[in-house]
Amino acid sequence: MSNPDSPAIETLLRGDSPVLVVTPHTGTALPEALHRHAGWRPVEGRLADPAGLLFQHAARRCGATLVAAHYHPCVIDFVVSADGALSVGADRGGLCRTHTSRGESLYEADRPLTAAEVDSRVEQLWRPFHRAVADEIARLRARHDHVLMLVPHASWWLSPFRADSAGRDCNVGTDNGKACDRLLVAALTEAATAEGRSWVVNGNIADGFTAGHYGNPGSGIHVMNVEISGQWRLDCASQIDQAVSRPLDGGTFPAARVPDASLVDTSFAPLLKSLERVLRGLPGGAHANGGRHTGARQV
Repeated sequence: MSNPDSPAIETLLRGDSPVLVVTPHTGTALPEALHRHAGWRPVEGRLADPAGLLFQHAARRCGATLVAAHYHPCVIDFVVSADGALSVGADRGGLCRTHTSRGESLYEADRPLTAAEVDSRVEQLWRPFHRAVADEIARLRARHDHVLMLVPHASWWLSPFRADSAGRDCNVGTDNGKACDRLLVAALTEAATAEGRSWVVNGNIADGFTAGHYGNPGSGIHVMNVEISGQWRLDCASQIDQAVSRPLDGGTFPAARVPDASLVDTSFAPLLKSLERVLRGLPGGAHANGGRHTGARQV
């Protein structure tokens, strides 16, 4: 069920750890209004980001705060700016997608996506989601000198124009180094290497909205966008598939809300613990007016 305070949010769990996990691409629901479009029917209930679901499981185990999306990312993509330079055309550069990852149209020619509909989703879904994220950053920053927002996503997989995922299992984005302390990045890439995974930092997701908007290491707020792709994505999907005892279907993934107990241990829980240790070892963050600065920017 979606969060009663915001239909955009599937899950909001408040933890004590300085780590905040935000999963913008794990939603699988559709608004009722989209059911009238035949192109949306195969989308409902399909999971775009299997790694994000495993990160949710890890956040629960590690006492991290979790904010998870309710609706499918093709409905509204929370890692795309609602106001930035990419916001052009009816779909605003991927904010509300008009095609599936296979290039299939989601709307009939005589009933296209309109700018008014995008504006409505921004006000009803996008802005409340980000207000919740900013509130959790501020809450955690009031308790800790440093906090980390980790944002797993599947932007490459959602693009109908994808050719490859930069040939890596793990793509990390930190707004070209401005959004996150490099020790946190090192902890993540070392964990990926230990798992036998390839990675790249600030490649094809270098300048994601969430890192650029929220990241402020000088004030103790760090952000990493993480896209698990390649073989690692397939392995994550296989874990979920085994947990729900359902076969993969044409490259899409079941949207079951997988009980924690049914998932085997993954590398993500130890990763979150490692990131927490790094955060606690960083020098004290900036302070404002004699107290901790909690300056997560609202949208």
